[in-house]
Amino acid sequence: MSENVKFEEQKAKIIKVLTTMFDYLGLSASLRVEEKGTRIGVKISSEDAGRIIGRKGQTLESLQLLLNRIMFKDDEECPHIMLDIDGYARGERGARSEAAGTEVGEASGSGDGEERRERPQRERRERRPRREERTSTKDQLEQQALDAAKEVKRWGEPVTLPEMNAHDRRIIHVTLKEDPELTTESIGEGAYKKVVISLKKED
Repeated sequence: MSENVKFEEQKAKIIKVLTTMFDYLGLSASLRVEEKGTRIGVKISSEDAGRIIGRKGQTLESLQLLLNRIMFKDDEECPHIMLDIDGYARGERGARSEAAGTEVGEASGSGDGEERRERPQRERRERRPRREERTSTKDQLEQQALDAAKEVKRWGEPVTLPEMNAHDRRIIHVTLKEDPELTTESIGEGAYKKVVISLKKED
């Protein structure tokens, strides 16, 4: 299969998946999919831009993460996909676009490109659970750790899991303890902390 034909297939699926997501959210948007060097960029235009971006870009980041997981599940060779809405992009790896030669996450002419430029870690943002609330089972936490580990190995960048209690953090640490390529670390203060999963540094 030629590269062009494969891209057209990926493009069609990206549009289908995003359109379905927006339909479920009750949002409308127009999409333009482009090749960005070794990545795929999706330009989104919508009157609901604020809702799609969300508070501090959390909604857009979640959509981007979910879209990449869906695409990668069916095609492990699918390039990383970057979403950009009205100049606002969530650059999960802060990588450069080889085609344009500029930071993917930088909003041109926005005046606050520094804030939007590089994000050293991808962070899954979720609401903080109440102390009496157990949101995940042991199996779910183990799977969450393994999924995050795959992302770290694929993209080479750390992944930060949501805040969790000591019991849940221990499950994450134990699940990945024997992986020779990874290291885990708890960060933060108080009873609820985040777990950062990253590649081990070479000696």
